[in-house]
Amino acid sequence: PGAKMKGKLGETPDFRVPLCDEALRVIERAKENSKGGYLFPGKRQPTISLDSMAAIMRKRELEARPHGFRTSLKTWMSETKQVSREVSEMVISHQTGSRIERAYNRTDYLEQRRPLMKSWADFLDQGYKNVYS
Repeated sequence: PGAKMKGKLGETPDFRVPLCDEALRVIERAKENSKGGYLFPGKRQPTISLDSMAAIMRKRELEARPHGFRTSLKTWMSETKQVSREVSEMVISHQTGSRIERAYNRTDYLEQRRPLMKSWADFLDQGYKNVYS
């Protein structure tokens, strides 16, 4: 829901995410540990905090940080895919154009984003196989 996203309250639209099979499998596995209706429950709060993933990454002495995932995705789209700026910005939930342009163009490019998310999952999966094979 837009109300839970970064941006001006009441002005941030809902954000639909096209989930590929790999993402759906992660969700199915997360259901095993869900609690109180939350897929990723926190230890002390109903949900994990915004900093939980970063804390886990620091604890494991990883150099990467969660925001870097978005950076990697945006860079990958720019370098490997023929995709418009509008679509690539929508993938990372950024708005493009002026307020007037957005008033007339209300698409969220869901169908254009769907194959991109599948390609991204394939790219990540291939990298995982290269590291752990």
